[in-house]
Amino acid sequence: MLRVTVRSRPGHPWVFSNEVVSPPVIQLPPGGAVEVVDIKGRVLGRGYANPNSLIAVRLYCNPSDSPDDPELYVRRLRDALALRERVVPGRRSYRLCAGEADSLPGVIIDRYEDVLSVQITTRGMEDRKDMLRAAIEAVVSPRGVVFRGDVPLRAMEGLPLERSVWWGEVPARVRFEENGVRFEADLIDGQKTGFFFDQAENRAFMASRVAGGRVLDVYAHLGGWALVAKKHGAAYAATIESSAPANELIRGSAALNGLEIDVLHGDAEVEMGKLAAGSFDAVCIDPPAFAKNRKSAGVALGAYKRVNQAAARLVKPGGLLFSSSCSHHVEAARFEESVVHGARSAGRRLQLVRRGGQAPDHPILPGVPETEYLKHLVFVVR
Repeated sequence: MLRVTVRSRPGHPWVFSNEVVSPPVIQLPPGGAVEVVDIKGRVLGRGYANPNSLIAVRLYCNPSDSPDDPELYVRRLRDALALRERVVPGRRSYRLCAGEADSLPGVIIDRYEDVLSVQITTRGMEDRKDMLRAAIEAVVSPRGVVFRGDVPLRAMEGLPLERSVWWGEVPARVRFEENGVRFEADLIDGQKTGFFFDQAENRAFMASRVAGGRVLDVYAHLGGWALVAKKHGAAYAATIESSAPANELIRGSAALNGLEIDVLHGDAEVEMGKLAAGSFDAVCIDPPAFAKNRKSAGVALGAYKRVNQAAARLVKPGGLLFSSSCSHHVEAARFEESVVHGARSAGRRLQLVRRGGQAPDHPILPGVPETEYLKHLVFVVR
């Protein structure tokens, strides 16, 4: 095992290439196991390396563990499963593994009852894919598993882009439940790993506050906000989504639950502009990450202001605006400012009544800000 000397942030699992003292980064074994020490020779941990990535080493093992021990992956997945059984008891669908937050960097696993969607984004975990599969089979024993290796991060790690059924039986549409609603998702051709479980608790908060009202779900994806609202007593619910396949899944989920949803197909800003001001009791807006990196944060803030201006215009006085950002690179305070400025541009005043974040099946590592990404704000619109 190669010994790497670094200048590293205490407790952070990432070692950037400019923090490596010796050997030269170019000599690190791609995907290979390394032991990391600080400049005083104190062992910081073990992990895997990639000289082709800005993050040269990802730490996830104590000095007594090895990244090449198959039992390590079994233990980590058992710990991850036990955490979910404690923090989201009774649920059968959730994020089972959240990468660094579950000490398995580069691994995302979403569970849809007895089917899994697995995403591997790093060379080190790609090289240990067989050990990960054996651990999944031992701990979860799923009926089928989809491999989603089609995210741009893989190209940055020197990995091919691919997606397929990894093993077992995977239906064209998987069914699962959240907040009393049965959903359908396409794990192979759908967006990312299929569904956004990170908003489950925020949707639950919304559900009990929109009974009898009119609700709009913008950037709807699979219609989670609208379907939960309608299931819990909203008089009317509509979605805006630009993806035709996603809209078909919304219709399928609505039919599965015996619900009526008005599905609007098109660009979110264009479609919002067609709707009458003050025509909704609640608008839920959950756009994709506008900031893919730190450099684009300024542009993203402008986009958040613009779309929230359009959303706030649609909320009747006294109604609710549920606004989210999944861009880690956008600071929470700056996001909040952009929403407030957007509403002001629409001639609306906001009262903040709740700050939310990602659901507990998406745990956060203290001292590792990269694991905390979701900002969710609830406002009363005046």
